[in-house]
Amino acid sequence: MRLALVIPSLSGGGAERVLVSLAKGFASRGHRVTVVSIYGLEADFFQLPKDVQRVALDLGWDTEGLADKLWSNLRRLAGLRRAIRQARPDVVISFLSRTNVLAVLATVGLSLPVLVTEHTDPIREPLPQPWQRLRHIAYRWAAGVVSVCKAMDGYFAWIPPERRTVIPNPVDFAELAEPAVPVNWAWPHAIIAMGRLVPEKGFDLLIKAFASLADSFPDWGLVILGEGPLRGELEALAAERGLTNRVLLPGKIPQPGATLKQADVFVLSSRWEALPMALLEAMACGLPAVVTHCMTGQPEWLQPGKNAILTPLEDVSKLAAAMTELMRDADLRRRLGQNAAETAKRFALDPILDQWEALMAKLGCQHRQSSVS
Repeated sequence: MRLALVIPSLSGGGAERVLVSLAKGFASRGHRVTVVSIYGLEADFFQLPKDVQRVALDLGWDTEGLADKLWSNLRRLAGLRRAIRQARPDVVISFLSRTNVLAVLATVGLSLPVLVTEHTDPIREPLPQPWQRLRHIAYRWAAGVVSVCKAMDGYFAWIPPERRTVIPNPVDFAELAEPAVPVNWAWPHAIIAMGRLVPEKGFDLLIKAFASLADSFPDWGLVILGEGPLRGELEALAAERGLTNRVLLPGKIPQPGATLKQADVFVLSSRWEALPMALLEAMACGLPAVVTHCMTGQPEWLQPGKNAILTPLEDVSKLAAAMTELMRDADLRRRLGQNAAETAKRFALDPILDQWEALMAKLGCQHRQSSVS
């Protein structure tokens, strides 16, 4: 089967990591995969395997004013339609809300099934009104709407249930096990976090929580993997709290497995999440985790006291208390970490690929002998 996977870019985010894992998995199963991005190659962080075709439209520039935005999106539609036609896919799978809208509109008249996937909480991260209206139109034309969790799926109740599916993000255990040079730090023990350096990830809360307990744990440090616009603010906050030599922000790393496995505790301090890849990958690496109540509706697989410690949103003192509990108790870290690794197995790549293939079979997606015209 020919598959076209469409996304804004291959920059370092959770949805981008999911696409790369799916592309690699589909290709390994004999599907012909083309990945199309709105942005150019200069935005790429993740690498695709050689047997996956890469098309970068280089149409992701910033826009100002209504006329400029309209013209730019018309160009994106035209470029995306052209790229999809050239790929001759049997099905299109798109990622992230605005690109989902563009993918559906770009395929009007091509008789192609389009599966749109949602990776962000549509309530806590709402689209601007024009895009919300376009999404209500486009998603009704899509062959299916795929959400990464049940809570998110409920938001799309205006789509008939037979065209809605929940498929969680996959964890590529093989990639996490690949040999890679880990990030080094000077402390015997480390708390680690991972994600874009943006407000919703709550890394400011994490630094404040660590600052409140750092003096009591002089052999511990804090590592935050990722990059983003808040780097300067986070570095300044660490310096203000006297933590310049205790907080490390090494940037993005393409293969985090080796670095995660060096740490002792993982913290997800986010203000909101859908299905956080950073947490799933940390659990897959056997890390005990402190997790804020950032996901809409507590997922049944996240079990307080068994595979993680949960804390209230934006409560620095409770976050620090949970971190302290794990830092003090090696046996608790070991038990939660073992249970976390067992929980993460349900998100293994192969079973997730099975769900995607079952969905495409259900929709009647199959290889076409003729090209898309």
